[in-house]
This record gives sequence, C-alpha cells and structure tokens, in this order.
Amino acid sequence: MRIERTLTSYVLVDSNMRILPEVLDFTNTLEKKGSSPNTIKSYLDDLKLYYIWLEKEGLKFYNVQPSELLGFVEFLDARKDKKISPASWNRYLATLGSFYRHLEVIGGYIEESPVVKVDSNNNRRYGFLKHIAPKWGNFQNYYKRKNPKKTNKKRLYDDSASRYYEAISSLYGGNEDLLIRNKLIFKLLYETGFRTSELLHLRMDDFDYPDPDKKVGNLYLIERDNELEDRQLKTGERTVPVSNELLQEIDDYILYHRPNKTGVEYIFVSHSINYLGKPITRQTIINFFSELDAAVGIKGVKLTAHSLRHTHASELQDMGVDINVIKERLGHGSIETSAKYAKPSVKTLSLSYERFLAQRGQE
Repeated sequence: MRIERTLTSYVLVDSNMRILPEVLDFTNTLEKKGSSPNTIKSYLDDLKLYYIWLEKEGLKFYNVQPSELLGFVEFLDARKDKKISPASWNRYLATLGSFYRHLEVIGGYIEESPVVKVDSNNNRRYGFLKHIAPKWGNFQNYYKRKNPKKTNKKRLYDDSASRYYEAISSLYGGNEDLLIRNKLIFKLLYETGFRTSELLHLRMDDFDYPDPDKKVGNLYLIERDNELEDRQLKTGERTVPVSNELLQEIDDYILYHRPNKTGVEYIFVSHSINYLGKPITRQTIINFFSELDAAVGIKGVKLTAHSLRHTHASELQDMGVDINVIKERLGHGSIETSAKYAKPSVKTLSLSYERFLAQRGQE
C-alpha cells in the first residue's frame, strides 16, 4: 500500500499498483470541494494505515463492524510501542468518519458507517449521518479519546523569538546573502503569520513599494493559475498590512542580495551553487527552522514556521486586537479556528485579572 503523486494530486494504490477506486472517488470529491493537494495527502496518509490494517486482519472496508475498529486502535498503538495520542487518534477517527460518510452518500458500498455516534444521554446507537438531525439529541463519537488540556507550546513567549532571530547570524554569518534571506523569512513569518505556502507564493510584484512617509504598507496574496503545489493559497486572496520597515527589507533583499534567474519571479530563491536563483521549496523552510531550533534549543519549545503563525496570532490577542481582525489577517474561515491560534499569555491573563480586581475595589 502506497501513496502515488499524480499531475494534480495524490492517489492510494495497493501492492499491485492498482488505484483503490473507492478512495479515488473520495479524494476526487474532496478536490471538487476545493481541498488542496496537501490536505488530500493528509487524508491518504491516514487511510493508507487503515487499509494496511484491513489487509492484515483480512477485512474489507465495506464490511467492517463498529466493534472491530478497536483493533485499528490497537494496531496504531502497537506501531510505536506506545498509545497513540488522543489528538492523533481523533484525527484518524475524523478521516474515517469523512470517508465513510462519503460512501454512505454515494451509496453502493455500505448502508451505515462503522464510525459510531452514540447519544450521550442514553447510549443509543445511530448511523453516522443520523446524528446531524437535532431530534436525535446530544451525540458524541463512541471511540473518541479525551484530549487532555495542555500548555500552549505552539507559540513563543517572552524573548524566545529574539533569541532565535539573533541566532540566525551565527548559523549563516559566512554567507551574507543567505543570512539576509533567512532573517527576512523569519521576520516576515513572525510579522504576518503567513503559512509556509503563502510565503513561497510571494512574487516580486506582491508588495507595496516602501514609502518612508508611511508606517504601514501591504503584502498581497494573489490567486494564480497553474501555481506549484507547495505554494498554492489555501484560503484564497487577501491583503495583509505590514510595517514599512519589513517592506524595505524585502526591497533591499531583492535589489542587493537575491540571485536572479530568468523567468523566476518568486521573492525567495535558493542561494546554493547547484540551485542558484531557483525557487526554494517547503523542505528548505523546514530545514531552516530545524537547524535554528537545534542551535538555540529552548526547553519546551519546538520552532517551526507554523509556531510563528501561532505566535503572531497570540501576540495580537495579547494586545487586545479584535478576533475578527485576527481571523482576516490569518486567512481563517471561522472565528473558532482563529481562537485556537490566538491564546493569551499567562502575563496577559494576570494583568487582566489585576484590572478586574482594581475595578471591583472601586465599586
């Protein structure tokens, strides 16, 4: 069982290199709904393990019983000799739920999903689709594991961001052009909360010319046809205000440090001899942050491009920026998603409570 890349997306194939038709129909539906290739691949990563388990147990996807799903849990737990985390298992569960819901809708494969929903009031079992109707009451997923509340480790606190930024000089000081590029990548992600794909998407016409008489200008995320997979916009076009200082640094990088290659319009390109001037990839960003994280080594912190996205949202929240503004800035589809990113710091919580106590004392 393996995942193969096609021209536009991914497919799941068996050991004989035959595409699994029911999975292909599912991913085609996801693609028609606007899911990105990366999102589709994440579904296939989960379904790949599910089909490996089915083959191991001699089961077919269309005759799995609810009680047999416990075997899939045990299979996942045994893979790394420890229990799979609640968050990971619940993700697998969501993937299977979506897959079987699709099969129910199109018909011909199953009558009812094995991913059971139960009424939390009296534990009656109903099919996967039936829980949508309000008349069925309060439903929960039977197999869902409780995800314990943890400290938010996805954002950087206090001076952590500064420590990482300063460490870039020691890592890349021997190559000034590469140093300037990597500092700009870090600063841009920190100031905008961009996804990696959005950073890679930026071209040399996608920012305002720096105006010394203004404090703020804009970066523009613009939809384009035939965009490379790892730089497609996940949530469409948007305009993101940034500091004039950042715009000036982008302009300086392009004018004085960026290698030029005919036909390449992306802002961020490679500085290595073998790939000089070619667009960098997602792996370049991953490697950069992994090296930086290893060099600084702050306990309890895992530095990634995504952690800067969380940090940006959380710092806006700390400053009292309206959640609707944060939603638009990060390109989220809902306020609920933004709320998961924007977590106030303990310091902000303490200051808020101090103000509450002061106001109560004046009443």
